[in-house]
Amino acid sequence: MSFQPPEGLTIEDEYRHSLENAPSNVLFGDSLWVSVVDPAANIHGVNHFHLTDKGFGRFEALYVIDGVLQQYCNKFPLPVEPDQGPWSDGRLKYEVVDPYNHINISLDWDRFSFDLDFKGRFAPFNYANSSPSGDPMTVFDEYYGGHLEQAMNCTGSFAIHGGRAKGETRQIDCWSHRDHTWTSRFNEPNSWVVEDVNFLTHFWPSIQLPDRHINVLGMYWQNDEPIGQRANAGFVADKDGVRPILNAKGEIYPNEGAAARQANQFRYALTMPDGEVIHVKSTKHHGTIKLWMRAENDAENRHDCYEAFCDFEVEETGEKGTGTAEYSVYPPYPQWLV
Repeated sequence: MSFQPPEGLTIEDEYRHSLENAPSNVLFGDSLWVSVVDPAANIHGVNHFHLTDKGFGRFEALYVIDGVLQQYCNKFPLPVEPDQGPWSDGRLKYEVVDPYNHINISLDWDRFSFDLDFKGRFAPFNYANSSPSGDPMTVFDEYYGGHLEQAMNCTGSFAIHGGRAKGETRQIDCWSHRDHTWTSRFNEPNSWVVEDVNFLTHFWPSIQLPDRHINVLGMYWQNDEPIGQRANAGFVADKDGVRPILNAKGEIYPNEGAAARQANQFRYALTMPDGEVIHVKSTKHHGTIKLWMRAENDAENRHDCYEAFCDFEVEETGEKGTGTAEYSVYPPYPQWLV
């Protein structure tokens, strides 16, 4: 099946975007996020790219291999003017092969390497079409542009160059998820002194099931607020198309103090516009990575955003799948990393 741009977006939105007439302090760019969750291969990870308008991009491949954390990150020069790629730092590359249908991501590195194809599994979703009030992320960044998400299939090869499995090449064949945001980030300074208060903020799971795909954004601290006053977004996608969700609530454990940063259990209650409620719980935790979230200063941590790799189960139907349980804890701590 070939997919077209979602309502409100175009082919050009697969590529880099520009921002006109912004102050010099504004860090604007395109963020590309693509997951690999393959329990059979025992390889779980996120590929993350931040393509800025300041002449640089950040390239990340953050993986848990046989339960061991391995991470590649690089900051590399990038043309200021928007282009259509491929985008590469010489090792990690992201290429749009066929917009909304096929992406290739490859890495050539001395700890692990891969060549992975991500092909559209279901139709993409424009977060501007979220229910009931459109995209809630418009309030988080003054120069917000847009956001899309899509269920994918991932296939390819993954070579391991260290540890007990050194020399192995494993075949990847799993469900995946990808998103693309174009927005400003981290233009306001952090507090002069950041305290370790461990306040749970957002949840953003990607739940991959045999016949459908669920993605949702919500705020833990808004769980008890009425629909219409909550920052909700997301969708359920299947072979028949994409439906926006109406409401979402999240549970996380542990959920107090610094222990929340090592959370390994998750549960969600998702309400559809017709009143159907879907409860999804994690049944196994395969590991967690934290995204590399910076402004222009690499020494300062700007956002503690975690990606937990899990098996999931829909409580009403018994459907079993895999995915990621993204969540964040405020403030970023520690603030200074050197």
